[in-house]
Amino acid sequence: MTIVLTKGGNALLPTDLCRVTLASASTHLDVCAVLLTQEGKVRGDEDLVFYNHPSQDGVSLSGQEVHADLASVPAAVDRIAIVASLDPRLASAQFDAGSTPKVLVQCGGSQVSFVPPPFAHGESAAILVEIYRRAGAWKVRAVGQGWDTGLAGLATDFGVVVDDDGTDPQSSVATSPQCGVAPGPAISLDKVQRAAPGLVNLYKAAHVSLVKHDVLGQRAAVYLVLDHSGSMGWFYDNGTMQQLAEQALGLSANLDDDGVVPLVFFSHDVDLVTDISLDNYQGRIDTLHQSLDWGGTSYAPAMQAVIDHYQASRSTDPAFVIFQTDGEPFDRKETRELLRRSSSMPIFWQFVGFGSSRDLRFLRSLDTLTGRTVDNAGYFGAGQNPDKRSEADLYDLLMKEFPAWLTAARTAGLLR
Repeated sequence: MTIVLTKGGNALLPTDLCRVTLASASTHLDVCAVLLTQEGKVRGDEDLVFYNHPSQDGVSLSGQEVHADLASVPAAVDRIAIVASLDPRLASAQFDAGSTPKVLVQCGGSQVSFVPPPFAHGESAAILVEIYRRAGAWKVRAVGQGWDTGLAGLATDFGVVVDDDGTDPQSSVATSPQCGVAPGPAISLDKVQRAAPGLVNLYKAAHVSLVKHDVLGQRAAVYLVLDHSGSMGWFYDNGTMQQLAEQALGLSANLDDDGVVPLVFFSHDVDLVTDISLDNYQGRIDTLHQSLDWGGTSYAPAMQAVIDHYQASRSTDPAFVIFQTDGEPFDRKETRELLRRSSSMPIFWQFVGFGSSRDLRFLRSLDTLTGRTVDNAGYFGAGQNPDKRSEADLYDLLMKEFPAWLTAARTAGLLR
């Protein structure tokens, strides 16, 4: 027997295992579920169940079906909203009478169906039903509430602030075609605030730049390579190198979920391979470099150390390498050959020059090196006082060529 609900109606769910199926005449229907507290808010980013985060606390998504093991839903979750939306990039990005979704809820041998009144006022997203707690039991309510503001309107209802461009620099939730949500930062703002509060502003600045360059949601392993040749002493002494490491961590927290940046110190050879993380970053560069000798300048050993580390990691995401130096290397031929060879790997080299531009002509030439599978390098000169450059400017320069490389690397089959 099927119970047919009208808008506002409800029914008891007799078992803890339920399946909610959405159907629509539109072939572009996206489905998600949102776990909400009694206040109607998400507890955090993880409470949004969608294509890229398909399960959370007893609720899972499979295509256009939401499965709920209600016995596994935490007590803090008061209700589960079942949401449908259309891809906003489509010409037909609004529901109409023909595409208004219908719902079937199956719990054991019991079935509950709901067909909302037709959406005919520009709605592009809607809560169709919600499963909620009442007097120690679970019930389903027919909602049928649509938003002509799309998923941004829904997000606001859930307590998520969404900027006009679809993202909030202070949240890791971002709107997109797939149920209005795309992968946001790899690490949430809450986690950064807890683990490394001193990096919050850098994290936000990096987020803004990623949005601006349409890279938000991209995953990448961020590497940092630091010059420890004899001419670099001033930059270590005045804190510039520690600052750069913290800036790299702010970027990495948006791109990589482990909170760790592999770190390579080099001079005429590799001086040290280690890491810096959200847990240990304070004063780390000064502590590490004090034990190292000053030397000359050779790029290729440091580049090879990055390649070896990346290959050993077996990462399926690309590497984004911030390679900092203030001078010309002794091994120009080897460097060119290695850059050409690595152009067939999922590794992007962002060269950053400190100091006078006349000392960085070779470094600048790597940006236009011929004979590569794809253009796998970018360059910018940070000047004599890199510590005075704003975070926004730095991140924009770091991201200037990375998006084009991602496109070229995918076209060449270097990335999935």
